[in-house]
Amino acid sequence: MSSPLIHPTALVDPDVELGEDVSIGPFCIVRGPSRIGAGTILMERVSICPGVEMGEGNRIHMGAIIGHEPQDRAYGGQITRTRIGNGNEIREYVTIHRATKEGTETVLGDRNLLMAQSHVAHNCHIGNQVIMANGALLAGHVRVDDHAFLSGAVLVHQFVRIGRLSLLRGGARTSRDVPPFCIIDGTHTVRTLNRVGLRRAGYTAGEIAELKKSFREIFLGRSLKRSFIESISQMGDSLSRELALFILSSRRGVCHARAFVDKTLSNEYD
Repeated sequence: MSSPLIHPTALVDPDVELGEDVSIGPFCIVRGPSRIGAGTILMERVSICPGVEMGEGNRIHMGAIIGHEPQDRAYGGQITRTRIGNGNEIREYVTIHRATKEGTETVLGDRNLLMAQSHVAHNCHIGNQVIMANGALLAGHVRVDDHAFLSGAVLVHQFVRIGRLSLLRGGARTSRDVPPFCIIDGTHTVRTLNRVGLRRAGYTAGEIAELKKSFREIFLGRSLKRSFIESISQMGDSLSRELALFILSSRRGVCHARAFVDKTLSNEYD
């Protein structure tokens, strides 16, 4: 192990805690109080703002800004945090803003890939092994569950939840919750099941086939009722139960292939 390597043109506040083998490149600015975990690399012109707690083995590319003030008129200088996990790849000019209300935080988990010019707004919570492609934008308070894939130029409205192993195609936009295991495009429109993603995650052909049956009934059925989804949440296979419970717990309404017959499963956001 070795001491941190800091380029002579970098500016690092005295109240910044640096782990072993941290590398801070040319013209970086690291403000405190903050903490950078062992083995993390900050390439040139990276800005780390007060309140950032970063884990180990992250790679932060040129021009990225982490933990800056939120773009929220309600923010008045409160003490908030940005918490970054381990093994993340944060590419060029990514912006991740700290939370708004005192005592709250913006969270990025482990082993995520945020491609160039993607944006994570205040109070977002991103899980593990999520991919955000170039120009994908999250508004405030969005939750992204593990292994979700947001393609280029995706737009996500505030307070939306993106389910596990879902995929948003390029240019998609949503103001509704994105159900797990689904592929959406256009304006919060479900197109099909993310079978490739499920296989890569290790699910068997039988498990995917059972989920496909529930998927077709939920999103393509002509007489869908809440009672039917409730029955799946109690008696279906494990993946189908997860899908059904996500839909039933949604507060914004979920993306759909066609309008639900039971309007209580939809909402006013279009």
